Amino acid sequence: MRQKLFKRPTEKTGLLAGAMSGFFSCLFLFVTAYSAHGQTVQFVDVTKAVGIDFVHHSGISEEKRLPETDGSGAAFFDYDGDGDLDLYLVNSGDLISGRGQWKNALYQNEGGHFSDVTDRTNSTGGEAYGMGVVAADYDSDGDADLYLTNWGPDLLYRNDGSVFTDQTDASGLVNDAWGSSAAFFDYDNDGDLDLFVVNYVDFTLETHKWCGHEALGLRFYCDPRQHNPTSDWLFRNEGDGTFTEVGQESGISSRGNGLGVVCWDYDGDGDQDVYVANDMEPNFLYENRGGGKFDEIGLISGMALSADGASQAGMGVDTGDYDADGDLDLIVTNYQLENNALYRNDGMVFTEASFQVGLGEISLNYLGFGTLFLDVDNDGWLDLFVANGHVHDNIELYDKLVTYEQKAQLFVNKEGTFSEITAQAGPAFEATYVGRGVAYGDYDDDGDLDIVMNNSEQPAVLMRNDGGNSSNWLQIELQGTVSNRDAAGAVVYVESEGWTRMQQVKLGSGYQSSSQKNLFFGLGQRDAVDRIRVVWPSGIQQDVMGVKANQKILLVEDEQ
Repeated sequence: MRQKLFKRPTEKTGLLAGAMSGFFSCLFLFVTAYSAHGQTVQFVDVTKAVGIDFVHHSGISEEKRLPETDGSGAAFFDYDGDGDLDLYLVNSGDLISGRGQWKNALYQNEGGHFSDVTDRTNSTGGEAYGMGVVAADYDSDGDADLYLTNWGPDLLYRNDGSVFTDQTDASGLVNDAWGSSAAFFDYDNDGDLDLFVVNYVDFTLETHKWCGHEALGLRFYCDPRQHNPTSDWLFRNEGDGTFTEVGQESGISSRGNGLGVVCWDYDGDGDQDVYVANDMEPNFLYENRGGGKFDEIGLISGMALSADGASQAGMGVDTGDYDADGDLDLIVTNYQLENNALYRNDGMVFTEASFQVGLGEISLNYLGFGTLFLDVDNDGWLDLFVANGHVHDNIELYDKLVTYEQKAQLFVNKEGTFSEITAQAGPAFEATYVGRGVAYGDYDDDGDLDIVMNNSEQPAVLMRNDGGNSSNWLQIELQGTVSNRDAAGAVVYVESEGWTRMQQVKLGSGYQSSSQKNLFFGLGQRDAVDRIRVVWPSGIQQDVMGVKANQKILLVEDEQ
Protein backbone atom coordinates (compact mmCIF):
# COMPACT_ATOMS: atom_id res chain seq x y z
CA MET A 1 0.00 0.00 0.00
CA ARG A 2 1.20 3.48 -0.81
CA GLN A 3 1.24 5.68 2.24
CA LYS A 4 2.58 9.03 3.31
CA LEU A 5 3.16 10.03 6.89
CA PHE A 6 2.69 13.60 8.07
CA LYS A 7 3.57 14.00 11.73
CA ARG A 8 1.69 16.48 13.82
CA PRO A 9 2.71 17.82 17.25
CA THR A 10 1.01 16.28 20.26
CA GLU A 11 0.71 18.21 22.92
CA LYS A 12 -31.73 22.03 33.12
CA THR A 13 -32.19 19.00 34.55
CA GLY A 14 -35.09 16.79 33.26
CA LEU A 15 -38.74 17.19 34.11
CA LEU A 16 -38.84 14.68 36.94
CA ALA A 17 -36.38 16.08 39.43
CA GLY A 18 -37.08 13.49 42.08
CA ALA A 19 -36.60 10.59 39.71
CA MET A 20 -33.37 12.15 38.45
CA SER A 21 -31.70 12.67 41.83
CA GLY A 22 -30.15 9.21 41.86
CA PHE A 23 -28.94 9.68 38.31
CA PHE A 24 -27.15 12.91 39.15
CA SER A 25 -25.54 11.33 42.21
CA CYS A 26 -24.12 8.65 39.95
CA LEU A 27 -23.10 11.31 37.46
CA PHE A 28 -21.22 13.23 40.17
CA LEU A 29 -19.32 10.13 41.18
CA PHE A 30 -18.50 9.33 37.57
CA VAL A 31 -17.26 12.83 36.77
CA THR A 32 -15.09 12.81 39.91
CA ALA A 33 -13.48 9.57 38.82
CA TYR A 34 -13.23 10.82 35.26
CA SER A 35 -11.36 13.94 36.39
CA ALA A 36 -9.14 12.04 38.77
CA HIS A 37 -7.63 10.10 35.89
CA GLY A 38 -6.42 13.30 34.24
CA GLN A 39 -8.92 13.14 31.40
CA THR A 40 -10.88 16.32 32.09
CA VAL A 41 -11.63 18.13 28.84
CA GLN A 42 -12.14 21.88 28.85
CA PHE A 43 -13.65 23.70 25.89
CA VAL A 44 -12.83 27.39 25.54
CA ASP A 45 -14.60 29.93 23.31
CA VAL A 46 -11.75 31.27 21.16
CA THR A 47 -13.92 32.72 18.38
CA LYS A 48 -12.79 36.34 18.59
CA ALA A 49 -9.26 35.47 19.67
CA VAL A 50 -8.60 33.54 16.44
CA GLY A 51 -10.11 36.18 14.14
CA ILE A 52 -13.68 34.94 13.57
CA ASP A 53 -16.32 37.69 13.72
CA PHE A 54 -19.25 36.00 11.99
CA VAL A 55 -22.81 36.87 13.05
CA HIS A 56 -25.76 34.97 11.61
CA HIS A 57 -28.71 37.04 10.41
CA SER A 58 -32.10 35.39 9.92
CA GLY A 59 -34.29 38.38 9.14
CA ILE A 60 -36.40 37.42 12.15
CA SER A 61 -39.72 39.24 11.97
CA GLU A 62 -43.11 39.63 13.60
CA GLU A 63 -44.52 37.72 10.63
CA LYS A 64 -42.85 34.54 11.91
CA ARG A 65 -41.94 33.17 8.48
CA LEU A 66 -40.79 29.57 8.92
CA PRO A 67 -37.33 29.71 7.25
CA GLU A 68 -36.30 32.43 9.70
CA THR A 69 -35.88 29.93 12.52
CA ASP A 70 -34.21 26.94 10.83
CA GLY A 71 -30.71 27.98 9.69
CA SER A 72 -27.83 27.51 9.37
CA GLY A 73 -24.75 25.35 8.89
CA ALA A 74 -20.95 25.22 9.07
CA ALA A 75 -18.12 23.29 7.43
CA PHE A 76 -14.56 22.42 8.39
CA PHE A 77 -12.58 21.67 5.21
CA ASP A 78 -9.18 22.37 3.65
CA TYR A 79 -10.06 24.70 0.79
CA ASP A 80 -6.47 25.70 -0.10
CA GLY A 81 -4.83 22.28 0.26
CA ASP A 82 -2.23 23.42 2.80
CA GLY A 83 -3.01 20.67 5.30
CA ASP A 84 -5.00 22.60 7.89
CA LEU A 85 -8.71 23.15 8.28
CA ASP A 86 -10.43 26.26 7.01
CA LEU A 87 -13.94 27.23 8.08
CA TYR A 88 -17.06 28.09 6.11
CA LEU A 89 -20.13 29.58 7.80
CA VAL A 90 -23.53 29.97 6.17
CA ASN A 91 -25.60 33.11 6.63
CA SER A 92 -29.27 33.49 5.74
CA GLY A 93 -30.26 37.10 5.05
CA ASP A 94 -33.80 38.42 4.89
CA LEU A 95 -36.74 36.74 3.20
CA ILE A 96 -38.10 40.06 1.96
CA SER A 97 -35.13 42.34 1.32
CA GLY A 98 -32.64 39.61 0.38
CA ARG A 99 -29.04 38.96 1.36
CA GLY A 100 -27.73 42.51 1.49
CA GLN A 101 -24.61 42.56 3.68
CA TRP A 102 -25.41 39.18 5.23
CA LYS A 103 -23.10 37.02 3.18
CA ASN A 104 -21.57 33.65 3.97
CA ALA A 105 -18.00 33.66 5.26
CA LEU A 106 -14.87 31.68 4.37
CA TYR A 107 -12.10 31.87 6.96
CA GLN A 108 -8.64 30.75 5.90
CA ASN A 109 -6.62 28.99 8.59
CA GLU A 110 -3.19 30.55 9.01
CA GLY A 111 -1.60 28.42 11.67
CA GLY A 112 -4.52 28.47 14.10
CA HIS A 113 -5.59 32.05 13.37
CA PHE A 114 -8.19 32.80 10.72
CA SER A 115 -8.47 35.47 8.02
CA ASP A 116 -11.69 36.31 6.20
CA VAL A 117 -11.09 35.56 2.50
CA THR A 118 -14.73 35.48 1.42
CA ASP A 119 -14.65 38.32 -1.08
CA ARG A 120 -11.25 37.38 -2.47
CA THR A 121 -12.38 33.81 -3.12
CA ASN A 122 -15.82 34.69 -4.51
CA SER A 123 -17.57 32.50 -1.92
CA THR A 124 -20.20 34.91 -0.56
CA GLY A 125 -23.05 32.45 -1.12
CA GLY A 126 -25.07 34.20 -3.80
CA GLU A 127 -28.46 35.81 -3.31
CA ALA A 128 -30.70 33.01 -2.00
CA TYR A 129 -31.64 32.67 1.67
CA GLY A 130 -28.93 30.43 3.13
CA MET A 131 -29.33 27.14 5.02
CA GLY A 132 -26.59 24.49 4.79
CA VAL A 133 -23.23 23.48 3.36
CA VAL A 134 -21.37 20.30 2.49
CA ALA A 135 -17.76 20.13 1.30
CA ALA A 136 -16.48 17.45 -1.10
CA ASP A 137 -14.29 16.99 -4.17
CA TYR A 138 -17.14 16.28 -6.57
CA ASP A 139 -14.99 16.63 -9.71
CA SER A 140 -12.01 14.60 -8.39
CA ASP A 141 -9.46 17.31 -9.16
CA GLY A 142 -7.85 17.26 -5.73
CA ASP A 143 -9.55 20.18 -3.99
CA ALA A 144 -12.73 20.53 -1.96
CA ASP A 145 -15.80 22.11 -3.52
CA LEU A 146 -18.92 23.42 -1.77
CA TYR A 147 -22.62 22.72 -2.20
CA LEU A 148 -24.93 25.22 -0.50
CA THR A 149 -28.58 24.54 0.35
CA ASN A 150 -31.00 27.46 0.42
CA TRP A 151 -34.60 28.52 0.65
CA GLY A 152 -34.51 29.26 -3.03
CA PRO A 153 -32.01 27.96 -5.59
CA ASP A 154 -29.15 25.89 -4.18
CA LEU A 155 -25.63 26.68 -5.31
CA LEU A 156 -22.58 24.62 -6.33
CA TYR A 157 -19.19 26.26 -5.91
CA ARG A 158 -16.35 24.60 -7.81
CA ASN A 159 -12.97 25.17 -6.19
CA ASP A 160 -10.62 26.56 -8.82
CA GLY A 161 -7.69 27.13 -6.51
CA SER A 162 -7.70 30.76 -5.50
CA VAL A 163 -11.41 31.34 -6.21
CA PHE A 164 -14.72 29.49 -6.28
CA THR A 165 -16.77 29.40 -9.46
CA ASP A 166 -20.55 29.04 -9.56
CA GLN A 167 -21.23 25.82 -11.49
CA THR A 168 -24.86 25.33 -10.48
CA ASP A 169 -26.48 25.62 -13.89
CA ALA A 170 -23.59 24.03 -15.78
CA SER A 171 -23.59 21.01 -13.46
CA GLY A 172 -27.33 20.37 -13.57
CA LEU A 173 -27.61 20.62 -9.78
CA VAL A 174 -30.74 22.71 -9.95
CA ASN A 175 -32.88 22.61 -6.82
CA ASP A 176 -35.39 25.41 -6.35
CA ALA A 177 -37.09 23.73 -3.39
CA TRP A 178 -36.27 24.56 0.23
CA GLY A 179 -33.03 22.64 0.65
CA SER A 180 -32.00 21.87 4.23
CA SER A 181 -29.17 19.34 4.56
CA ALA A 182 -27.10 17.56 1.90
CA ALA A 183 -24.52 14.80 1.69
CA PHE A 184 -22.13 13.59 -1.00
CA PHE A 185 -21.72 9.83 -1.38
CA ASP A 186 -21.09 7.24 -4.12
CA TYR A 187 -24.36 5.34 -4.14
CA ASP A 188 -23.56 3.33 -7.29
CA ASN A 189 -19.87 2.70 -6.47
CA ASP A 190 -18.73 3.95 -9.87
CA GLY A 191 -15.88 6.02 -8.46
CA ASP A 192 -17.41 9.49 -8.40
CA LEU A 193 -19.50 11.39 -5.87
CA ASP A 194 -23.26 11.62 -6.14
CA LEU A 195 -25.36 14.03 -4.08
CA PHE A 196 -28.39 13.60 -1.84
CA VAL A 197 -30.34 16.77 -0.98
CA VAL A 198 -32.99 16.84 1.73
CA ASN A 199 -35.81 19.30 1.13
CA TYR A 200 -38.01 20.60 3.95
CA VAL A 201 -41.54 21.82 3.15
CA ASP A 202 -43.26 23.72 0.37
CA PHE A 203 -43.13 27.14 2.01
CA THR A 204 -43.83 30.29 0.01
CA LEU A 205 -44.45 33.84 1.14
CA GLU A 206 -47.85 33.67 -0.53
CA THR A 207 -48.95 30.58 1.44
CA HIS A 208 -47.53 31.77 4.77
CA LYS A 209 -50.11 31.28 7.53
CA TRP A 210 -50.85 32.80 10.92
CA CYS A 211 -50.07 30.45 13.80
CA GLY A 212 -50.18 31.25 17.46
CA HIS A 213 -52.20 31.59 20.63
CA GLU A 214 -55.11 33.94 19.92
CA ALA A 215 -56.23 34.28 23.53
CA LEU A 216 -52.78 35.45 24.58
CA GLY A 217 -52.24 37.46 21.43
CA LEU A 218 -49.04 35.56 20.68
CA ARG A 219 -47.86 34.63 17.23
CA PHE A 220 -45.26 31.94 16.71
CA TYR A 221 -43.73 29.89 13.93
CA CYS A 222 -46.02 27.34 12.32
CA ASP A 223 -45.12 23.69 12.56
CA PRO A 224 -44.26 22.02 9.24
CA ARG A 225 -47.65 20.30 8.98
CA GLN A 226 -49.11 23.65 7.91
CA HIS A 227 -47.27 23.20 4.61
CA ASN A 228 -47.08 20.39 2.08
CA PRO A 229 -44.22 17.88 2.48
CA THR A 230 -41.66 17.60 -0.31
CA SER A 231 -39.57 14.98 -2.06
CA ASP A 232 -35.84 14.69 -1.56
CA TRP A 233 -33.42 14.69 -4.49
CA LEU A 234 -30.79 12.19 -5.60
CA PHE A 235 -28.34 13.56 -8.16
CA ARG A 236 -26.22 11.02 -10.04
CA ASN A 237 -22.73 12.18 -11.00
CA GLU A 238 -22.21 11.52 -14.71
CA GLY A 239 -18.42 11.77 -14.40
CA ASP A 240 -18.07 14.80 -16.66
CA GLY A 241 -18.91 17.54 -14.18
CA THR A 242 -22.66 17.18 -14.64
CA PHE A 243 -25.41 15.57 -12.57
CA THR A 244 -28.79 14.01 -13.35
CA GLU A 245 -31.65 13.88 -10.85
CA VAL A 246 -32.65 10.21 -10.52
CA GLY A 247 -34.61 10.13 -7.25
CA GLN A 248 -37.93 8.81 -8.50
CA GLU A 249 -36.46 6.11 -10.71
CA SER A 250 -34.11 5.03 -7.91
CA GLY A 251 -36.84 4.68 -5.28
CA ILE A 252 -36.25 7.99 -3.48
CA SER A 253 -39.93 8.79 -3.76
CA SER A 254 -41.34 9.30 -0.25
CA ARG A 255 -42.48 12.78 0.68
CA GLY A 256 -41.55 14.21 4.07
CA ASN A 257 -40.45 17.24 6.06
CA GLY A 258 -36.73 16.55 5.78
CA LEU A 259 -34.18 18.39 7.88
CA GLY A 260 -31.17 16.11 8.47
CA VAL A 261 -29.38 13.48 6.40
CA VAL A 262 -26.47 11.08 6.69
CA CYS A 263 -25.20 8.46 4.25
CA TRP A 264 -23.85 5.23 5.74
CA ASP A 265 -23.55 1.50 5.19
CA TYR A 266 -25.88 0.43 7.98
CA ASP A 267 -25.92 -3.26 7.01
CA GLY A 268 -22.26 -3.67 6.05
CA ASP A 269 -22.98 -4.93 2.55
CA GLY A 270 -20.58 -2.55 0.82
CA ASP A 271 -22.92 0.11 -0.51
CA GLN A 272 -24.22 3.34 0.98
CA ASP A 273 -27.68 3.68 2.48
CA VAL A 274 -29.39 6.98 3.35
CA TYR A 275 -31.12 8.13 6.52
CA VAL A 276 -33.37 11.22 6.52
CA ALA A 277 -34.59 12.87 9.73
CA ASN A 278 -38.11 14.24 9.15
CA ASP A 279 -39.81 16.91 11.24
CA MET A 280 -43.09 15.58 12.71
CA GLU A 281 -43.21 12.74 10.17
CA PRO A 282 -41.71 9.23 10.25
CA ASN A 283 -38.00 9.21 9.42
CA PHE A 284 -36.77 7.48 6.27
CA LEU A 285 -34.16 4.77 5.89
CA TYR A 286 -33.39 4.18 2.24
CA GLU A 287 -31.70 0.79 1.88
CA ASN A 288 -29.40 0.55 -1.12
CA ARG A 289 -30.35 -2.61 -3.03
CA GLY A 290 -27.67 -2.19 -5.68
CA GLY A 291 -28.23 -1.55 -9.35
CA GLY A 292 -29.10 2.06 -8.55
CA LYS A 293 -32.23 1.13 -6.55
CA PHE A 294 -33.36 1.98 -3.01
CA ASP A 295 -36.16 0.67 -0.78
CA GLU A 296 -37.56 2.80 2.05
CA ILE A 297 -37.52 0.55 5.15
CA GLY A 298 -37.71 3.04 8.04
CA LEU A 299 -40.65 1.39 9.77
CA ILE A 300 -39.52 -2.23 9.50
CA SER A 301 -35.97 -1.31 10.57
CA GLY A 302 -37.20 0.31 13.79
CA MET A 303 -35.75 3.73 12.90
CA ALA A 304 -38.78 5.66 11.71
CA LEU A 305 -40.44 6.37 15.06
CA SER A 306 -39.80 6.77 18.76
CA ALA A 307 -39.62 3.80 21.11
CA ASP A 308 -43.36 4.19 21.80
CA GLY A 309 -44.28 4.40 18.13
CA ALA A 310 -44.69 8.16 17.63
CA SER A 311 -43.38 10.48 14.95
CA GLN A 312 -40.90 12.98 16.35
CA ALA A 313 -39.51 16.31 15.18
CA GLY A 314 -36.27 15.00 13.72
CA MET A 315 -33.62 17.71 13.26
CA GLY A 316 -29.97 16.65 13.27
CA VAL A 317 -28.51 13.21 12.65
CA ASP A 318 -25.13 11.49 12.89
CA THR A 319 -23.72 7.97 12.81
CA GLY A 320 -20.97 6.28 14.79
CA ASP A 321 -20.10 3.01 16.50
CA TYR A 322 -20.78 4.28 20.01
CA ASP A 323 -20.75 0.80 21.60
CA ALA A 324 -17.64 -0.43 19.73
CA ASP A 325 -19.33 -3.58 18.45
CA GLY A 326 -18.28 -3.13 14.83
CA ASP A 327 -21.40 -1.60 13.28
CA LEU A 328 -22.73 1.93 12.92
CA ASP A 329 -25.40 3.30 15.22
CA LEU A 330 -27.36 6.54 14.77
CA ILE A 331 -28.46 9.57 16.81
CA VAL A 332 -31.39 11.88 15.93
CA THR A 333 -32.12 15.12 17.80
CA ASN A 334 -35.73 16.08 18.45
CA TYR A 335 -38.12 18.70 19.86
CA GLN A 336 -38.65 19.54 23.53
CA LEU A 337 -40.45 16.80 25.48
CA GLU A 338 -39.21 14.36 22.83
CA ASN A 339 -36.01 12.60 23.81
CA ASN A 340 -33.09 12.58 21.44
CA ALA A 341 -33.24 9.12 19.86
CA LEU A 342 -30.23 6.81 19.85
CA TYR A 343 -30.84 3.89 17.51
CA ARG A 344 -28.55 0.99 18.34
CA ASN A 345 -27.64 -1.22 15.41
CA ASP A 346 -28.59 -4.80 16.31
CA GLY A 347 -27.99 -6.25 12.87
CA MET A 348 -30.95 -6.02 10.53
CA VAL A 349 -33.05 -4.05 13.02
CA PHE A 350 -32.43 -1.15 15.39
CA THR A 351 -33.34 -0.62 19.03
CA GLU A 352 -34.16 2.85 20.35
CA ALA A 353 -31.80 2.73 23.34
CA SER A 354 -31.72 6.34 24.55
CA PHE A 355 -33.06 5.66 28.03
CA GLN A 356 -30.90 2.57 28.41
CA VAL A 357 -27.66 4.47 27.76
CA GLY A 358 -28.37 7.69 29.68
CA LEU A 359 -29.53 10.00 26.88
CA GLY A 360 -33.30 9.82 27.32
CA GLU A 361 -34.84 11.90 30.06
CA ILE A 362 -31.94 14.32 30.25
CA SER A 363 -32.78 15.64 26.75
CA LEU A 364 -36.50 16.28 27.34
CA ASN A 365 -36.20 19.93 28.39
CA TYR A 366 -34.12 20.83 25.34
CA LEU A 367 -34.73 21.28 21.64
CA GLY A 368 -31.85 19.67 19.76
CA PHE A 369 -30.46 20.58 16.36
CA GLY A 370 -26.90 19.76 15.30
CA THR A 371 -25.29 16.68 16.81
CA LEU A 372 -21.92 14.94 16.58
CA PHE A 373 -20.39 11.64 17.51
CA LEU A 374 -16.75 12.45 18.31
CA ASP A 375 -14.08 11.36 20.77
CA VAL A 376 -13.39 14.52 22.77
CA ASP A 377 -11.01 12.92 25.28
CA ASN A 378 -9.18 10.50 22.94
CA ASP A 379 -10.02 7.47 25.07
CA GLY A 380 -11.30 5.46 22.09
CA TRP A 381 -15.01 5.81 22.88
CA LEU A 382 -17.26 8.13 20.84
CA ASP A 383 -18.74 10.90 22.95
CA LEU A 384 -21.75 12.98 21.94
CA PHE A 385 -22.29 16.71 21.40
CA VAL A 386 -25.74 18.28 20.97
CA ALA A 387 -26.47 21.88 19.96
CA ASN A 388 -29.70 23.15 21.49
CA GLY A 389 -31.91 26.17 20.87
CA HIS A 390 -35.63 26.67 20.55
CA VAL A 391 -37.44 27.54 17.33
CA HIS A 392 -39.77 30.08 19.00
CA ASP A 393 -38.06 33.31 20.00
CA ASN A 394 -40.99 34.10 22.33
CA ILE A 395 -41.28 30.65 23.89
CA GLU A 396 -40.63 31.99 27.41
CA LEU A 397 -43.83 34.06 27.28
CA TYR A 398 -46.05 30.98 27.25
CA ASP A 399 -43.93 28.01 28.35
CA LYS A 400 -42.06 28.48 31.61
CA LEU A 401 -40.29 25.12 31.36
CA VAL A 402 -37.93 26.02 28.53
CA THR A 403 -35.94 28.94 27.15
CA TYR A 404 -35.15 30.21 23.66
CA GLU A 405 -31.38 30.23 24.19
CA GLN A 406 -30.15 26.95 25.62
CA LYS A 407 -26.89 25.37 26.67
CA ALA A 408 -25.19 22.95 24.34
CA GLN A 409 -24.70 19.52 25.90
CA LEU A 410 -21.69 17.23 26.04
CA PHE A 411 -22.01 13.57 26.98
CA VAL A 412 -18.98 11.43 27.71
CA ASN A 413 -19.08 7.77 26.69
CA LYS A 414 -18.08 5.24 29.34
CA GLU A 415 -17.92 1.91 27.50
CA GLY A 416 -21.31 2.26 25.83
CA THR A 417 -23.23 4.42 28.29
CA PHE A 418 -23.33 8.21 28.46
CA SER A 419 -23.09 10.75 31.25
CA GLU A 420 -23.57 14.47 30.78
CA ILE A 421 -20.47 16.53 31.67
CA THR A 422 -21.69 19.88 30.32
CA ALA A 423 -21.18 21.62 33.67
CA GLN A 424 -17.59 20.35 33.87
CA ALA A 425 -16.65 20.86 30.21
CA GLY A 426 -15.30 24.41 30.42
CA PRO A 427 -16.34 28.01 29.84
CA ALA A 428 -17.62 27.45 26.28
CA PHE A 429 -20.41 25.34 27.79
CA GLU A 430 -21.45 27.95 30.34
CA ALA A 431 -23.09 30.25 27.79
CA THR A 432 -26.48 29.74 26.15
CA TYR A 433 -27.06 29.71 22.41
CA VAL A 434 -29.72 29.32 19.75
CA GLY A 435 -27.72 26.43 18.35
CA ARG A 436 -28.18 25.10 14.84
CA GLY A 437 -25.44 23.61 12.62
CA VAL A 438 -22.29 22.05 14.11
CA ALA A 439 -19.07 20.55 12.79
CA TYR A 440 -15.90 19.14 14.32
CA GLY A 441 -12.27 19.32 13.27
CA ASP A 442 -8.79 19.62 14.71
CA TYR A 443 -8.31 23.16 13.41
CA ASP A 444 -5.18 23.88 15.51
CA ASP A 445 -3.47 20.53 14.78
CA ASP A 446 -2.86 19.79 18.45
CA GLY A 447 -4.26 16.27 18.49
CA ASP A 448 -7.84 16.74 19.71
CA LEU A 449 -11.15 17.64 18.11
CA ASP A 450 -12.59 21.14 18.31
CA ILE A 451 -16.19 22.14 17.63
CA VAL A 452 -17.78 25.00 15.70
CA MET A 453 -21.43 25.91 16.17
CA ASN A 454 -23.44 28.26 14.00
CA ASN A 455 -26.24 29.96 15.94
CA SER A 456 -29.46 31.56 14.75
CA GLU A 457 -29.33 35.38 14.90
CA GLN A 458 -26.15 35.19 17.00
CA PRO A 459 -22.37 35.03 16.57
CA ALA A 460 -20.93 31.65 15.66
CA VAL A 461 -18.76 30.06 18.34
CA LEU A 462 -15.51 28.11 17.95
CA MET A 463 -14.95 25.83 20.93
CA ARG A 464 -11.30 24.87 21.30
CA ASN A 465 -10.66 21.55 23.01
CA ASP A 466 -8.06 21.97 25.73
CA GLY A 467 -7.14 18.65 27.27
CA GLY A 468 -8.28 15.94 24.86
CA ASN A 469 -4.72 15.42 23.64
CA SER A 470 -3.56 14.16 27.03
CA SER A 471 -4.30 10.77 25.46
CA ASN A 472 -2.94 9.44 22.18
CA TRP A 473 -4.60 9.70 18.79
CA LEU A 474 -4.28 8.89 15.10
CA GLN A 475 -5.71 10.86 12.18
CA ILE A 476 -6.20 9.06 8.87
CA GLU A 477 -6.70 10.72 5.50
CA LEU A 478 -7.85 8.49 2.65
CA GLN A 479 -7.44 9.08 -1.07
CA GLY A 480 -9.33 6.84 -3.44
CA THR A 481 -8.13 5.87 -6.91
CA VAL A 482 -10.53 3.14 -7.97
CA SER A 483 -13.02 4.47 -5.42
CA ASN A 484 -14.12 8.10 -5.29
CA ARG A 485 -11.18 10.35 -4.49
CA ASP A 486 -12.62 11.48 -1.13
CA ALA A 487 -13.15 7.81 -0.17
CA ALA A 488 -16.71 8.52 1.00
CA GLY A 489 -18.09 5.26 2.36
CA ALA A 490 -14.70 3.71 3.12
CA VAL A 491 -14.57 1.83 6.43
CA VAL A 492 -11.42 1.91 8.54
CA TYR A 493 -10.60 -0.51 11.37
CA VAL A 494 -7.84 0.34 13.84
CA GLU A 495 -6.56 -2.62 15.87
CA SER A 496 -4.24 -2.82 18.85
CA GLU A 497 -3.75 -5.92 21.02
CA GLY A 498 -7.32 -7.15 20.73
CA TRP A 499 -8.79 -3.64 20.82
CA THR A 500 -10.63 -2.56 17.64
CA ARG A 501 -12.39 0.63 16.59
CA MET A 502 -14.11 1.39 13.29
CA GLN A 503 -15.24 4.52 11.50
CA GLN A 504 -16.63 5.36 8.08
CA VAL A 505 -15.85 8.37 5.89
CA LYS A 506 -18.90 10.60 5.48
CA LEU A 507 -19.37 13.90 3.70
CA GLY A 508 -22.20 15.81 5.35
CA SER A 509 -23.99 15.11 8.66
CA GLY A 510 -25.04 16.75 11.92
CA TYR A 511 -27.46 19.39 10.71
CA GLN A 512 -26.88 21.36 7.51
CA SER A 513 -23.14 20.94 8.13
CA SER A 514 -19.94 19.15 7.18
CA SER A 515 -17.19 18.03 9.58
CA GLN A 516 -13.58 17.28 8.70
CA LYS A 517 -13.23 14.44 6.20
CA ASN A 518 -10.25 12.78 7.86
CA LEU A 519 -11.01 10.06 10.39
CA PHE A 520 -9.84 10.78 13.93
CA PHE A 521 -9.25 7.90 16.35
CA GLY A 522 -8.60 8.34 20.05
CA LEU A 523 -6.18 5.67 21.26
CA GLY A 524 -6.13 6.16 25.02
CA GLN A 525 -2.68 5.26 26.34
CA ARG A 526 -1.76 3.13 23.31
CA ASP A 527 1.35 4.53 21.67
CA ALA A 528 0.91 2.54 18.44
CA VAL A 529 -1.61 0.43 16.57
CA ASP A 530 -0.89 -3.07 15.29
CA ARG A 531 -2.91 -2.78 12.11
CA ILE A 532 -5.05 -0.38 10.12
CA ARG A 533 -7.46 -2.10 7.76
CA VAL A 534 -9.20 -0.08 5.05
CA VAL A 535 -12.22 -1.45 3.21
CA TRP A 536 -12.60 0.84 0.21
CA PRO A 537 -15.93 1.44 -1.55
CA SER A 538 -14.49 -0.48 -4.50
CA GLY A 539 -14.26 -3.58 -2.29
CA ILE A 540 -10.48 -3.49 -2.15
CA GLN A 541 -9.11 -4.27 1.31
CA GLN A 542 -5.70 -3.04 2.40
CA ASP A 543 -3.68 -3.30 5.59
CA VAL A 544 -1.02 -1.11 7.12
CA MET A 545 0.93 -2.63 9.99
CA GLY A 546 2.65 -1.10 13.01
CA VAL A 547 1.72 2.59 12.95
CA LYS A 548 2.84 4.92 15.74
CA ALA A 549 0.36 7.16 17.51
CA ASN A 550 0.08 10.96 17.45
CA GLN A 551 0.44 11.56 13.74
CA LYS A 552 -1.60 12.18 10.63
CA ILE A 553 -1.21 9.63 7.86
CA LEU A 554 -2.35 9.58 4.25
CA LEU A 555 -3.37 6.21 2.79
CA VAL A 556 -3.82 5.96 -0.98
CA GLU A 557 -5.91 3.19 -2.50
CA ASP A 558 -3.90 0.64 -4.48
CA GLU A 559 -5.28 -0.24 -7.90
CA GLN A 560 -5.49 -4.02 -7.65
